[in-house]
Amino acid sequence: MSSMGSSVEQMTQGHLRNVQQLAVFYTGNNNIYAINIAKVKAFIIQEEVTITDTPKSSNVIAGIATIRGEPVTLLNLDNWLGLPALKLEEYKLIIFCEFNHKKVGFLIKDMLDIVEKTTEDLRHTEEQNSKITYTTYVKVHDKDELCTVFNAEQLLRDIGWTDNGDEALNRYVDAPLSSSKVILAAEDSGVAREILIKFFEKAKLSYEIFKNGKDLIERIDEIDPAKIGLIITDIEMPGTDGYQVAQYVKGSSKLEHIPIIVNSSMTTDSVRQKMNIIGVDGFVGKTDISTLYNITKELLLK
Repeated sequence: MSSMGSSVEQMTQGHLRNVQQLAVFYTGNNNIYAINIAKVKAFIIQEEVTITDTPKSSNVIAGIATIRGEPVTLLNLDNWLGLPALKLEEYKLIIFCEFNHKKVGFLIKDMLDIVEKTTEDLRHTEEQNSKITYTTYVKVHDKDELCTVFNAEQLLRDIGWTDNGDEALNRYVDAPLSSSKVILAAEDSGVAREILIKFFEKAKLSYEIFKNGKDLIERIDEIDPAKIGLIITDIEMPGTDGYQVAQYVKGSSKLEHIPIIVNSSMTTDSVRQKMNIIGVDGFVGKTDISTLYNITKELLLK
């Protein structure tokens, strides 16, 4: 089996800078979509892998592919988006990804480009459509075309891979976390924000949660740093992303003592590497309530 680039790390080092690199592709209906390349492990030629048709709980699940010696669930974005799906053999590529430590492959018709976008280039649209994280414009044949970055958290919930967090909260949050300090959080995904709020309430924590990094930083500047017990931030956010939030806090002598937890579905080694360089205090995959509870408890007690 071969892949189009054995590793995305060989294709891009965008994770080392404060830009988002997007892998732009065609769906089966020639709609232009994209995914943050920090979530991508490899691009795989579809016809070069073995795909097994298995019983499916959802028409979004297209089968199981053997990639790098392990079974990977294939997902059909066209079906999830409510668009007509192509025959399996008409999808040229598989985008092999990792979300919250879950490995999945997305069937796509063809790759278009890898583009760099600053967070200011991204327009947040989740409130209008929960399947969309944000939109931007990309050049296709010298013409600006609308490109949509899909909401991975919503997709995983829709196929039943994540739930509303209630079971995990009841299992792992076994005692309140007593603290007189406030937790400040930034999370642009409505699905993940809902779970964070339930966690704070279950743990009896004082908190303020914001939809982007810009609002979080503005609040950090307003409040006495001694009153902040912890900062929790997503990475992939328009306007000001989690990298910029972490750099702002850890680069300030007044704020650097405040612990930061990164709460992200981007759980690849490259993302962890950059966050470790910045100096964050913890890394949690979204919806991983057990780890979130344990790290929060440790940092608040410290």
